[in-house]
Amino acid sequence: MSWQGIFGCDEIALQFARANRRKRLGGSFLFVGPNGVGKRTFAFALAKTLLCRRHFPKRGDAALLDGWTDASQTADSQEFDRDAELLRFQPCGECESCRQFELRRDVDEALIPTHPDFHYVCKPPERSLLPLELLVGDKDNRMRAGLCFELNQTAYMGGRKIAVIDDADFFNQEGANALLKTLEEPPANSLIILIGTSATKQLPTIRSRCQTFRFQPLATDAITQILLERGRVETPEEADSVARRSRGSLVEAEKALDRPFVGFQQELLRELAKERLHAVDFAARLTEFVEEAGKEAPPRRRRLQATLATALEFYRGLVAALDATSRGAQPVRDASVVGPYLRAALELGRWNVESAIRCAERTLDALEQIDRNANLPYIVEAWLVELAAETRRLGR
Repeated sequence: MSWQGIFGCDEIALQFARANRRKRLGGSFLFVGPNGVGKRTFAFALAKTLLCRRHFPKRGDAALLDGWTDASQTADSQEFDRDAELLRFQPCGECESCRQFELRRDVDEALIPTHPDFHYVCKPPERSLLPLELLVGDKDNRMRAGLCFELNQTAYMGGRKIAVIDDADFFNQEGANALLKTLEEPPANSLIILIGTSATKQLPTIRSRCQTFRFQPLATDAITQILLERGRVETPEEADSVARRSRGSLVEAEKALDRPFVGFQQELLRELAKERLHAVDFAARLTEFVEEAGKEAPPRRRRLQATLATALEFYRGLVAALDATSRGAQPVRDASVVGPYLRAALELGRWNVESAIRCAERTLDALEQIDRNANLPYIVEAWLVELAAETRRLGR
């Protein structure tokens, strides 16, 4: 089964269900995994479930929930099989809390719940890091506003208070320090969920105070079904084709549906696979493509990030293939979009592992510069000049 229709998360939901039933639920959690695999969707569904009176009852709720509360008083001493546990761990949809858990389109088209005891913060598109004021208020209201302040207030509806902090990869030291005490000793009946892409990207002080859950890429069949249900494709065949190129991520699936990006992606890979990379000419072409994303900075940054992510995939694939060849092993056949271009680069016979690694590292540096809000044309030019220099060294 798929818990609340969310693919690939049943085992994580099962752990929360059993911990909640046994009254052993912790207070601080870190969700990590690739973008587009359902971490935020799961966090919102979990919040609705844990705020529901079925799972956090108060006096007078039993009548509303037809005896569920009375039956649950001894549930912590019982054992349920996997499916029965997940079926029990659902919001009732009828109590006051569930009725308050409305959804609205707000941050980057994400569905953000509006429950008074649910709090959500994320990195604004125009910022490179999570602003400190979102956590502890601005300078004039330090510790009298912000997420940490809200969590220490009495719950409006007398139950839990739940916070979701998205973009946890983008904490700075000051922001992390502001959050530490709240993570280490969450206020009574509160729960904090941080969402990031990798545990290694989190500051050690944050990571050590959270229980970590790792989300895996989605199955191809799951992405196919989601694309069809959302009307993003016209036929099952198109859905399957897009899903196979998505690497288990809905974010990547959306890129595959972006025809301008798909076309430029192939242009980029052809350039990277050439014997010599022409930095000046291609920098002008890439800058033009980035600027076509719109007049605002956020969509331009996202387009350049997607482009560099494709380049990083190419160089990482090249490293793996060259390493396998050096060990006398047969390189794994890459069925992704970079596969044909990897084979073309290998046929040149000029690449070595060290050069491919340096190109991957320079691409990672360029991605970090985007996060720091550096000038995009400068990032493009500097990145391509460095790659071109590397390809020139190969010919010596």
